[in-house]
Amino acid sequence: MRGSHFRSVRVAVVGAGFGGICAALRLRAAGHRAVTVFDARSGVGGTWAANRYPGVACDAPSHMYSYSFVEPPAWSRRFAPGAEICGYLERCAAGLAVRTGTAVTAARWTGADWLLTLGDGTAERFDVLVAATGQLAVPAVPPLPGLAEFAGTVLHTAEWPEDFDPGGHRIAVVGTGASAVQLVPRLAGRAQGLTVFQRSAPYVLPKPDVPYGVRALHRRFPAVRKLTRAAFWTGLELLTLGFWRWPALLRPLERAHAKALRRSVADPALRAALTPKDRAGCKRILMASGYHAAFDRRDVALVTEPITAVELGAVHTAAGRYQADTLVFATGFDTGGFATTLEIRGRGGATLAERWAGGARAHLGLTVPGFPNLFLVYGPNTNLGSGSIVFMLETQAAHIAAAVTRLAAAPAGSALEVTAAAFARWSRLLDRRFARPLAWNSGCRSWYRDAAGRDTHNWPGALLEYRLRAARPRRRDYHLSPPIG
Repeated sequence: MRGSHFRSVRVAVVGAGFGGICAALRLRAAGHRAVTVFDARSGVGGTWAANRYPGVACDAPSHMYSYSFVEPPAWSRRFAPGAEICGYLERCAAGLAVRTGTAVTAARWTGADWLLTLGDGTAERFDVLVAATGQLAVPAVPPLPGLAEFAGTVLHTAEWPEDFDPGGHRIAVVGTGASAVQLVPRLAGRAQGLTVFQRSAPYVLPKPDVPYGVRALHRRFPAVRKLTRAAFWTGLELLTLGFWRWPALLRPLERAHAKALRRSVADPALRAALTPKDRAGCKRILMASGYHAAFDRRDVALVTEPITAVELGAVHTAAGRYQADTLVFATGFDTGGFATTLEIRGRGGATLAERWAGGARAHLGLTVPGFPNLFLVYGPNTNLGSGSIVFMLETQAAHIAAAVTRLAAAPAGSALEVTAAAFARWSRLLDRRFARPLAWNSGCRSWYRDAAGRDTHNWPGALLEYRLRAARPRRRDYHLSPPIG
């Protein structure tokens, strides 16, 4: 950023995962140097630093799951293991001002800047606040009766101890989501016994994961890697049409699931229990190798009745008692809100949570009226059914960098705030889109929808459309107000 008429803008980025690092890198590329990234964890990586359970890996192709502007490593597999992804993010963040082990508990707009309260009680001021805490940040544990009295080991996939050995344990896994389908095959055969408690059967497709034998080719010819990335992106972009436009396009995935199930599970009753009742796409479609086959083992059991209670060494349902000395919660994260790890207070003292009491909404998933100089990363309605979320994060980071550059040309203390008209236009667009028959609103219950039944998470459109709409802030959508006084 050149020119004496530009001033230094102090930017606080809360969260050192894919979104926060992306925003900081794009801000730096735009010439903004006073950027500080905070994260409560001891290292960078976000969800990839938190999730270290056996088998953790990406379910998007590796070439898609990296920044387009930072050279990716020579991935070892088509779907990179979590440790490799975390290592990539650590390398990307190496030149940034990152303060790990530093929680941001609250942020308040003073009228001229953001006053941040840190975990140690100290406070610091910044001109711009970027909330990049992600949609999947706070582990969720269901309030099972008797859980506090359980005498054995209790684990969550997002808080996995490195020294846990499943050998000799009778393990009960609660949940059958994205982490469970990766973890269960790793526990089967190692634990003394494994019982999986399923609320609803997910669509699980075989993961076409192979070691990469083309690493040397990609290193020598970067153009080949770029073509590979473009091919994956195009295919996944076409698949998004099944989620937001023509749900019938997802029917082949239902047939693929049924075919894979027939190959892996011999018992017809067990196959029926592992068959989803919803249409494909209503909930997240998963990919994993060996998940269904694990249930064909005699030491692995599937339970579909709801858990009624937990006692010292067992889990109860209405149908029976199942011995367990270890409980593993593969129950994901609290998805009831956004930026929930800190209290954000905007103009007039209202909190973001209060502003969203009737449902979370943000213009382009990025900005909210009444909260000047605040930008969200991976905010409401920016999740995807297909493709890599990194594409969306890069779009949002470009928007934020351009907005901060506009602020840098204004006097200190200026406030950039989305207009009520722009916010309303975006809300109407989403309401029109979700009024159509979509894969996400085909009748099932999922974490995508809030208490009122509105989908607050997914983007009902093409990735390319979102980039065209959001890559740069439109001047008519924002009001730039001068400093107070």
